[in-house]
Amino acid sequence: MVIFYLLTIFAALPITAYVLAQKTSHKGLIFGSTIIILTICLVLFISKFAFIGSVQKQVLSNKIFDQIYIDERISPEYLNEINSILSEQELKNWLINLSGKSIDLNKLNSAESLITFSERFFNSNEEKLIFYGMYTTLRDAKFPEFKDSRLVIDSNSSTPCLIESGIINLFIMNGPEIPLAKKDFLDFTDIQVTNLDSVIPGFDLASAHLNQETIEFGIDIVCSNSNETYYLKNLIVLDKNKSFNTYKIDLNEWLKKSQEL
Repeated sequence: MVIFYLLTIFAALPITAYVLAQKTSHKGLIFGSTIIILTICLVLFISKFAFIGSVQKQVLSNKIFDQIYIDERISPEYLNEINSILSEQELKNWLINLSGKSIDLNKLNSAESLITFSERFFNSNEEKLIFYGMYTTLRDAKFPEFKDSRLVIDSNSSTPCLIESGIINLFIMNGPEIPLAKKDFLDFTDIQVTNLDSVIPGFDLASAHLNQETIEFGIDIVCSNSNETYYLKNLIVLDKNKSFNTYKIDLNEWLKKSQEL
């Protein structure tokens, strides 16, 4: 932008010299016309209404959509170009919108290339959640059979007391200490843990299914009649052929927590 200002000033120097010359006639007309022309150039080229910049972006957008419609991976040349001509926020908005449009059109090769390229630009915790959401949407489109993955605790499971409240946590065996899912409950009539109960989008039951993981789950309950607390921990091997898994708890699985003084 500074360079364009300098070029504008440089371009105006001969006209200024001409206007200042003693023998020049119609100085007001020439000077006024020059100001109008230079102002129009500034508006068209470097203001928020910049014509050339908008055309360049539109041409690039059309090129990318041409590749999306035939489900090609987006050319590195185009990806580098949007990185160079767009502001940081514009770039993120473009990547979110282009990825979403690709998935809506079921152009998953294009979407995957856009999302892979996007990861480096989403750095803050809030932005990472946006990126994980983009990745999860792509994954669910590629593997719709696991989109509704769930673990159901059988309502006929045995409990040591009447339950006042409880919580269930699912983890990957020998994995990170971040739960795949976490859910509070009041009774065993309808305990269903789904992808929507994940702590981090994309790190959920569906990802465990796709990676054929073994799940470690823990349940803690508080008894309504005695305020005693019980817990259990166990493993469940996910059925790789279906996304719906059930588990029935036997009475001898419960362990009583010691009361803290």
